[in-house]
This record gives sequence, C-alpha cells and structure tokens, in this order.
Amino acid sequence: MTYANLHLHSTHSDAGFRPAHLVCLAKSLGYGAIAVTDHEAISGIPELFAAAEHNGIEAMSGVELYARHEPSGHIYHVTGLDFDHTARCIVDFTDMMTEHRNEHTRKQFELACERGLFRGITWDDVVRCNPGSRWFCNDQVYFALDAMGIIPIARRHETFREAFKTGEAAKIKIYVPTIKDVIEAIRSAGGVAVLAHPPAVAHDDLPALIEMGLNGIETCHPDLSEDETRMACEAAVKYNLYTSGGTDHTGPMSACGIPHAVPADHGVSRAEYVAIKMRRYG
Repeated sequence: MTYANLHLHSTHSDAGFRPAHLVCLAKSLGYGAIAVTDHEAISGIPELFAAAEHNGIEAMSGVELYARHEPSGHIYHVTGLDFDHTARCIVDFTDMMTEHRNEHTRKQFELACERGLFRGITWDDVVRCNPGSRWFCNDQVYFALDAMGIIPIARRHETFREAFKTGEAAKIKIYVPTIKDVIEAIRSAGGVAVLAHPPAVAHDDLPALIEMGLNGIETCHPDLSEDETRMACEAAVKYNLYTSGGTDHTGPMSACGIPHAVPADHGVSRAEYVAIKMRRYG
C-alpha cells in the first residue's frame, strides 16, 4: 500500500500548488506522508512542515537537483530527502543553484520581450507576481503574465516553445553541478541522496555513484518502464539502498495538464518511509 509521496513539486519551483495545498491534497488522497522536492529550492519547506502538522500527516524535507556524471557525461536527477534544511551546506548550495536558474530564466525572458513575444511586463513584475518564490523558471513568468492579464495560462502554449525552447533561447546554457557535489551537499546536511527515476543507462554508473555517497534509488515513478522499475528494485537489494518514489508531475497533485493529468498514486510504503526516517540502511 502506498503511504508516502516523496517526489512532488510546488509553486516554489515548477508546479501550480503551494506546499500547503499539496498537504491537503495528499491527505484527501489517502497519503500519510509527503515530501516536496522542488527543483533547486528549499524555500517551501517551512510551509510544508507547518501545514503537515496542522493537517495531521507526516512530512520530510526534500529537494531535486540536476547533476552531471563527469566520466559518462550523463545528466541525472537526484532528490535529497530528510535533511536539515537550515544547514549551511544545503542552504548555500541551493542558493547557488537558484541564482544560476534565475539568471538563465531572466535572459530567456528578456530575449522574448525583445522579440515582442511578451509585452507590458518586466522582470520586476515577474518577481512581484510570485510572492514567496525565490526560484524562477518559465512557470513563474506565465504566472505573472496571467496575473497581469497579458497572457492567460490557457494560452501559454501559443508562446512557450518559441520563448523558451527553440532558437536563441534554447542556446542559453545553464550550470549543472557534478553529481559528486550534489550528493555531498545532501549528505552533509544529514539527508538521503536518491537517484530519481533512473533510466536503464544509469545502472552502468551506479557503482561509482554509490562510491560517491548515493544511498537511495527511486523504484516507483511514472517515468519508469516495467524494465526500469525491475532494475531499480534489483539495484536497491543488491546495493542496500533506500527506496523512494512519488507522482512528480503526474496526477491530481501535479497541477499539470495533458499528458500529465492522469490517475497517479506512486510513492512508497510506510516501511520504506520509516526506513528513511530511522536510517536503517547505509
């Protein structure tokens, strides 16, 4: 039985619900615990904890970080779980990553403004229309465009690809840290470093990642095929790894449309959740 949803995003990164809303949704859907793993951002954790306590469900800190593995050149996603979100090491690391993300988004936004895709809005407007957010991607831009009555969210698709995914906008590079640095930041804050939705190719790199300190793997995620799920489960047993998972951008907790608006109840059992909380492995 699924007890905890340990891979979710909120308005503090690239999703449409606040952490408090996700807590209410999780409780109504029958989850007993939740972790919000915003991209490169931990600013939503205090709201998550307060809402979870008020609503009587469990919660743990979370974050999702992009990472590159130098020898293979593969880009992976790593979720950090149950760390001290006030620890200087994780605060400084996520602040650094947020700065890179915001600069990348601002450059794409200003390029779109120069091309006339967005009119009557400035970067200061984007920040003002997203109170509480410290991390900004195209979602925050469209939240602001909608709030200011310039482009309704329902018409986002008309400008999205041209503004952010093609041409000069797509050529703007964003910094991706090494997976060693990502794992170190999570583990130094007392957390569990989890390889998120691992593709089949990741299993060739897994021994090296474990040597760096990786100590968890997602075994239940909507992006995993049956073969990838099997491989992840086998790796968890072979290497004595924590198992994790969640709905990510799918299902009623994602605030995303087609193709993500589908039934989804991915996550982990209470035993898997308790194993992380009690640090029973590694």
